[in-house]
Amino acid sequence: MGGALGNFLFTGGEVISTAASLLGQYDQEKDYYRSLAKVADEQAKQAEENAKRNSHSIFQEAGYQSRELNRNYSQLLGQQKTALAASGLGARSATAQKILKNSRLNALMDQEMLAENMSRSIEETHTQAALQAMQYRTEAAQYRTAAKRLRSGWWGKVNHVLSGWLKK
Repeated sequence: MGGALGNFLFTGGEVISTAASLLGQYDQEKDYYRSLAKVADEQAKQAEENAKRNSHSIFQEAGYQSRELNRNYSQLLGQQKTALAASGLGARSATAQKILKNSRLNALMDQEMLAENMSRSIEETHTQAALQAMQYRTEAAQYRTAAKRLRSGWWGKVNHVLSGWLKK
């Protein structure tokens, strides 16, 4: 009789120990999915912040290039006026006016091209970041769904424990 009671207590203790272990695994698994979702959310946020920083850098670089284009145009204009004056053409001559207008038109086209390239680069940066953030958010939603699919509530935990214990 004493052996049967000891066997019962040993088996009962083993069941409780296994149940506790499986409950711990269940909670760990849920926590794992939740932490993966949190990391994916942070990555989405980081992708958007990186896009803002990159856009700012693109904008600053375009400003620098614009100032450089203006400086180059001013130098060219001065050189052209000097060369025209040295050749005997006054600033009022039709040829001089044509040359100076052509230089101004080229400078304006360069500025327009610079602005267009900047806009395209910023748009591309934001589009890539939005796609990357969407991918991370989708991933986070999948992890949350996986965590929710783990049976919740007391009966779900008991079922998880029993199914895990019966597999052993």
